[in-house]
Amino acid sequence: MDTGTAGTFDQIEIGQTDEFHHQVTESDLDAFCNLTGDDNPLHMDVEYASKTNFKERVVHGMLTASFISTMIGTKIPGKGSLLSEQHLRFLVPVRIGDMIRVWVKVKHKSQAEQIVFLKTVIYNQHNKKVVDGEAKVKVIS
Repeated sequence: MDTGTAGTFDQIEIGQTDEFHHQVTESDLDAFCNLTGDDNPLHMDVEYASKTNFKERVVHGMLTASFISTMIGTKIPGKGSLLSEQHLRFLVPVRIGDMIRVWVKVKHKSQAEQIVFLKTVIYNQHNKKVVDGEAKVKVIS
């Protein structure tokens, strides 16, 4: 199935996919911490994180997952969509400097409710799945 911005509800096709890439930076973590107040030292303190089994800072899981919202609002379904449910499994930590690939696939559509059901996955630069999930999205006409 071709990838690309979905458009209107009727233009969205079951099996349609899209993706984008983002390199996670220290500035991303700082902005997320400032916005949410989540200053967990596992994410924000090099010395603390070095003493854990991770050995270095790890990216907030919800920061990584927030890029699914970017996908939903800009590509599939795109402009005018409203995320109503998101189920997530965090599988592998993301590190500062990782290049993530945010990927979605249209699994099902409800014409009556104007709802799209998506498979949502985020991979790292090693093509390892770091976040796995599903989303339910209302398409606002």
